[in-house]
Amino acid sequence: MAETALFVQRLMELLRLDTQPVGVKMYRRKEELPRRPYNWKVNICQLVCQARYQGKFASGTPDLMICAIGAACTGLIKTPARFTTGQAAVGRYVADLEAGRKFMANTYKLGDKGRLYEGIYVGPLAGFKEVDPEVVVIYGNPAQIMRLIHATLFETGEAVKADTVAEAALCSCIGYALGEQKPVIGFPCAGDRTFGGTQKDELLFALPFSFFETLIENLESLQMAAGQVYPVGPFMNWTPSMVPAYTLKPEDLEEGK
Repeated sequence: MAETALFVQRLMELLRLDTQPVGVKMYRRKEELPRRPYNWKVNICQLVCQARYQGKFASGTPDLMICAIGAACTGLIKTPARFTTGQAAVGRYVADLEAGRKFMANTYKLGDKGRLYEGIYVGPLAGFKEVDPEVVVIYGNPAQIMRLIHATLFETGEAVKADTVAEAALCSCIGYALGEQKPVIGFPCAGDRTFGGTQKDELLFALPFSFFETLIENLESLQMAAGQVYPVGPFMNWTPSMVPAYTLKPEDLEEGK
């Protein structure tokens, strides 16, 4: 566990992230959760926001949640019919039922396989001690996410999947990283921005915890091979042009000789 904290520290140094990476662990029985959920209803994006900004741990169960699609994406409930048919998206995100069906089919939902879990445990990745998380969630700007993509494909060259439906993206990416055991890029949804404090310049990156150490090692390799990975330094070996009044003239060089 202490080693994880060191890898987190190195990630923060390499990418200069504004908020902490977050760990997520799912529980098949809510009695096994390390702490009791709040006694008021909250969404998963709120728990993640609290973890990455405030460094707090929290648990959640579906009976104490509001967001149905988030619970379905993470397998806390069986996906309700209004999502599998696409009806929930009609008039809000898409024009008709057929478009809604495709829209929701492209939103990764563990709940399509039925109810798999009873609880979710969320906290700052560096603070996990008694148990390992299953998924890591990182928020960053596009340039930072670019480097996470490079670190992912460093050894294989394989493209990283992106969730471009922008619906329940945080929860959908958690579900994908857990269910497929692969990293994924997400475009935060309207709910994550409204309830989870996600900023307009942020994307999210989710990956299986089992890949986290390799990700950091690959970032280190990129740093050694190409220099600073973030920020990307501008190329300065060129001569600028300026307005005549501010441009050095030959006579300026002769003054005071």
